Amino acid sequence: MKGDFSRIRFNPAKQYTSVLKQQGRVDLDADANEQCFIDESLRDTINQDVIGPWGGPEDNAGFAIEIRGEAIWISPGRYYVHGLLVENPRILNYDDQPYLIEPKFTAADLLNQLLEAGEGASLGFVLEVWQRLATALDDPCLTEPALGQADTTARLQTVWRVVASVSSSNNAAQREKINISHVGSYPIAGLRVGSGEAETNVIDQLSPCCQSLYNLRGAQHLGQMGASAPAGGNDCGCQPIAAAGYQGLENQLYRVEIQTGGDLTSATFKWSRENGSVVTQVTSVGNNSTVISVASLGPDANLGFQAGQWVELTDDSYLFGDNPNQPGNLFQIDSVNQATLQVTMTVPVFGIDTTLNARMRRWDQSGASASSSGIPVSDSLIPLENGIEVNFRVRGEFQPGDYWTIPARTANGQIDWPPCGSNGSYYEPAAYMPVYQAPLACVGLRRLDKRLIAKGRTPQSRFLVNDCRLLFPPLIAVNAAASAAALHVSAISWTNDDILTIDTLLKNGLSVTFDQATTCPWGGGNFQVYLEPPMAPGVFLAMEEGKLPGITKPTFASPLGTDCFLRTVMALDPPWGVTVSGNQVSWITPVTSTPNNVNYGAWEVLVALNTLLGWLNPIGFARVRVRLIGGAIYGDGVNGNIYLDGQSLGETGSRALDSSESVNYNLPSGNSAARSDYEGWFYLAPTVFVTNVVIQGVENNQTVKSPLTALKVIVDSNNQLKSLQVGETATITLTGVQALITLSYPSVAPTTVTLVFTGTGAGSVVTIASSVTIPAGQKTFPIPINIISNPGGGVTDTVTLIASISAVGTTLPCNIQPQLSITGMTPPVNYQ
Repeated sequence: MKGDFSRIRFNPAKQYTSVLKQQGRVDLDADANEQCFIDESLRDTINQDVIGPWGGPEDNAGFAIEIRGEAIWISPGRYYVHGLLVENPRILNYDDQPYLIEPKFTAADLLNQLLEAGEGASLGFVLEVWQRLATALDDPCLTEPALGQADTTARLQTVWRVVASVSSSNNAAQREKINISHVGSYPIAGLRVGSGEAETNVIDQLSPCCQSLYNLRGAQHLGQMGASAPAGGNDCGCQPIAAAGYQGLENQLYRVEIQTGGDLTSATFKWSRENGSVVTQVTSVGNNSTVISVASLGPDANLGFQAGQWVELTDDSYLFGDNPNQPGNLFQIDSVNQATLQVTMTVPVFGIDTTLNARMRRWDQSGASASSSGIPVSDSLIPLENGIEVNFRVRGEFQPGDYWTIPARTANGQIDWPPCGSNGSYYEPAAYMPVYQAPLACVGLRRLDKRLIAKGRTPQSRFLVNDCRLLFPPLIAVNAAASAAALHVSAISWTNDDILTIDTLLKNGLSVTFDQATTCPWGGGNFQVYLEPPMAPGVFLAMEEGKLPGITKPTFASPLGTDCFLRTVMALDPPWGVTVSGNQVSWITPVTSTPNNVNYGAWEVLVALNTLLGWLNPIGFARVRVRLIGGAIYGDGVNGNIYLDGQSLGETGSRALDSSESVNYNLPSGNSAARSDYEGWFYLAPTVFVTNVVIQGVENNQTVKSPLTALKVIVDSNNQLKSLQVGETATITLTGVQALITLSYPSVAPTTVTLVFTGTGAGSVVTIASSVTIPAGQKTFPIPINIISNPGGGVTDTVTLIASISAVGTTLPCNIQPQLSITGMTPPVNYQ
């Protein structure tokens, strides 16, 4: 803080809580300022103990990110960042932020970058917060007309702005369900909630993209400085010799500040005997001129500007640019005109804008070592003035703006170094104004879907905003939630309103986890599962074919998806009963099965459910609804049974397959003792099968032969493969053979297909990858077939390709198993 202070001596290690005045003593600015810092430290500590490093009140949380067209909007409200209260009074456009000046990228630029980067990228939004010293140059209201516009005080101001940047990341990070705010028994925005095995890391509940924002780390401030004022000499001279090291005639607060960051070979510094507080407003700057006009040249010579001095010219773009709190440019004064309030520099002035609160600040370095870059740092002693010397060391790099203050007093001729109350080390770490960061949101892209575009979706629907904020309730709500006598759902084994296949359901099971063990009997009565399979398209019109004039069998088909026109409801009872293990209750336990030990019960469920959905010609996805009856689910409480509070609050999420919008639930459920049901749902897709495999010959991405059943290898005189002959005359390259795999429908998740060649030549003449993973959303997929050797003249090898998938531990091969004959060739004789 570059203010006119006698010293800054707050030391949290001393644990002072109050500054007490004594009668008849002089009032010092240092005492009043220390009380302010004590109060601020106590306030910030309490806020962090109660809220955590980050958090917004759930009834008025601000800084939510919304995208409309090419504009990014920041919602009004409050948020706490490392104990500091940050307030946004009204909805604010990203491009209109008062403390984000001339950003490198506008909102439209950022959104366009995200679109260009594609679905694997994310746009991360972070709230940056810091405090700065505001003087009368920043706020004229701080002057007092009755005292001749004296600026008796300054202010410490909380500054904030929202910044964003595009980075690449895994698609899954943008599509994961995000459970924020409510974790554990009650919603607290701190890092951990609960204790022991029940302890929960709140940030772990966020999407990977949001978690990466919480892992951001700022620059490390590793520089240190030492200061000394050696004892005076005893040589004979006409002037008196100071008995101590500091030889100044005034009490001063010296400030040493890093100008250019770097290590000991590249960093520079500047210094001021007035704590950098001699500053004035710049009113005009000529184009490529050495002359500037200022509002004042100071009250006197000591606190004014003189020829030969170095000054720093800045404006708000240095304070609030992309990289905040950057130093300005240093210029040396050539002359000063008191009458016209003009200052002439030794070189033309550049880099400041008088419309952005431009100012000129005096620094007091001088001599040959001082330059427009500052003074080079060194581990050797560097003289400042009046006997004060400094030297530096660093384990890394100095950061611009790092500073140290050195109180110097004439009464004892000493400097306060090492600072009073420190650990006594000669080298002291730098002070600096920290810039705190709070993650707000991650924005990803939904997949383009022509069906959605056809329905009139606007371009902004491509942007999927994932909220990364942490929320907390009023303290009275925390107490009520913590003492509520109820069971709560803390986890479920499916993603609500998303899609999974039947075999995945059997593999993972269908289970619900509570926040404590239940004591009630379980069954289909209180753990209810309903299946809503779609009906075949046009079934009723087909029934009327030939009965009424004009009614013919329809040809339309319902698309595979999460909704169909007609559904039928089936209540399912658990095939093996409901099982209980600790706090987890399972309607279907995870199925383990191997080829030598098939779980026939699971196989029966697989067949039954796939039959309802159409097997190889799927009708659509079934909707599965899960309902837990709150009044029939209970556990032991202090005063008897406690019952399920299943109320859950939804929020917009996205499905893993296509990023289409879905309803996610925040868990744990409920926050009171009310008995209520828990209800959730998901969509059930048929098991994916390989329905067809065909071997093809291709050239330049064009199919030459399909199906390809026979080919002949072409070799040179050294028996090296050159090409492949297809049919009588056509040839293709050695890489021109592939297998085209067709699934029963475009899978909702990546599908692994196992591939193997059998027959003569398998592995020696022809090979193929042992497996291939077909991406979600694709029905067909090509996989290269490698012809690696010549069977030999007059020899024909025949191989069979078997493609299969695994479900419930059983291998399910495709019924179509194409064959390929490879005929060899006798190498031609080379007569050369």
